[in-house]
Amino acid sequence: MEQHVWQMPLKNAPKLVLAGRAVHGRRKQEEKFQLPELWCLHLYNYHGTLTLDGREFAIAPGYASVTPPNARIIYRFTGESWHAFAHFRLEPKGDLVPMPAMQDLGPAYGQIARAIDEAAGWLPSMPCRSSVRLWEVLWQLVNHPYSEHTPRKLLHPALSQAVREIEVQLAEPLSIPDIARRADISHNHLTRLFKAQFNLTAEGYIRQRRMERALHLLKHTTMAVKTIAAEVGLPDLHFFNKTIRAATGLGPREYRESQRPG
Repeated sequence: MEQHVWQMPLKNAPKLVLAGRAVHGRRKQEEKFQLPELWCLHLYNYHGTLTLDGREFAIAPGYASVTPPNARIIYRFTGESWHAFAHFRLEPKGDLVPMPAMQDLGPAYGQIARAIDEAAGWLPSMPCRSSVRLWEVLWQLVNHPYSEHTPRKLLHPALSQAVREIEVQLAEPLSIPDIARRADISHNHLTRLFKAQFNLTAEGYIRQRRMERALHLLKHTTMAVKTIAAEVGLPDLHFFNKTIRAATGLGPREYRESQRPG
């Protein structure tokens, strides 16, 4: 696969304009696109080729591409081909990060595809929430362990599976022994892997991710505090408030207010 990266401004949340699934290749074996104002994310479930401003990339199931505004895009299909997509705007300011034009998502494909489906479903009634979900996906793509541009090292397969399961089910009760069993590894071995990779126990990693997601949602969305508490797996509002205060010195509403511009 040819490697190419875009410099993407990801300091601020994108504005999701349209997302969903599309089917191509039924009538035409080649289609051309150009979106003057919008970035595009596509997740593929077929073989084909993509040409971006004259650069050609192979497409295969499990791949993802990101294209910048005004790129000249040509798809070539070998038959009926569907993909998940998101079209979005980004503010052209802030620090730039390298985003691969095309990458193999490996075992993370299913989780990321589900996230795009969630963003598409939330868009009509909760556009802010859908944009934040897309933002999380874009940062996952920047830091994806299968990308040669990420500074992270590849995770042990069992640890990678455990991390994916935690991310997808963060709102649910999580049992480390159950996660270890599904990853076909002992509880103790999984704990050692978490400690070696993150310098945290598995339980500590879950607490950290719940806190990070909670602070992110408080800062960047207008979701109710009670909803955020449930979203991060801490539905007891009293305990959630106590947890946020212990981490920031502020209650959830005070923290949200402190993060507003100006």
